[in-house]
Amino acid sequence: MKCPICGEISFIEWCKVETYSILKCRVCGIGVTAPFPAKEDLIELNKGVYDVEQRIRVYLSRQDDFKKRYEGYIRNIKKLEGSGKLLDIGCNIGFFMKAAQQAGFDVKGVELNEGCAAYGREKFHLDIYSKCIEDIGFSDKTFDIITLFDVLEHVPDMHGFLVEVRRILKNNGLLILQSPNFNSLMAELTKSKWHWLTPPDHLYHFTPETMIRFLLSHGFAVKEIKTWEPARDFSNNLMAAYRINGLIGRALQRLLNLTGIIFVPILLLQRMWWKMKKGGLIEVYAIKTN
Repeated sequence: MKCPICGEISFIEWCKVETYSILKCRVCGIGVTAPFPAKEDLIELNKGVYDVEQRIRVYLSRQDDFKKRYEGYIRNIKKLEGSGKLLDIGCNIGFFMKAAQQAGFDVKGVELNEGCAAYGREKFHLDIYSKCIEDIGFSDKTFDIITLFDVLEHVPDMHGFLVEVRRILKNNGLLILQSPNFNSLMAELTKSKWHWLTPPDHLYHFTPETMIRFLLSHGFAVKEIKTWEPARDFSNNLMAAYRINGLIGRALQRLLNLTGIIFVPILLLQRMWWKMKKGGLIEVYAIKTN
């Protein structure tokens, strides 16, 4: 197997999760799930993993967190692009689309999970397509902004996918991506129990360096890249991985649910490892070059 980023044929097994191996390229560092599932299996898997009722519960239980996150995205988008036509690919049940619409953007969405797409249409009256992006038939250079939040790691043909994304994005248009960070402290500490590994749902496991390399090879200039993770997710993952349960686990969980923060020493250190590109999530803002 050739590496999808650097083209070399040199992998090691980073860990195993049940019947799947996570292979790591020795040259560039990207992770790849093996064996690679069939496209039809991925569609069925998506229906189970991203059940609409479960998605609604997740968003409603953490709506304040998501609201702050979306406000941050929108501030950055306005700083780099202003406003315009925005396409949210992998829009889920439409919460970010709704926030962008309220902020003045002309929004459309793409969501392959029909249950989630239907919820966004019915609840928020959003314009959401339930087709692969290549099958919709958008005209060249339709959108000023395209967002890919937690999408790229799911796409079997990520090269063909990004070619299509580039085609429908205007020259100097803005592309925003978010993806789990394979080189994060969170991944290193929890290994096969890393919550955001999730094979075979996640096919590729990016690092900041491989994400930049991938975008550059497809005609994008990276304007900003950072790493971060919600404190609650970091601490919950550690407690699960190291089986911190019983009375101590319940007490810590209650503290997290009440405050949304982790232990003070970790909280103080967290921004240090973010600056070292060791946060659990990669967030990228890139411009389409002519």
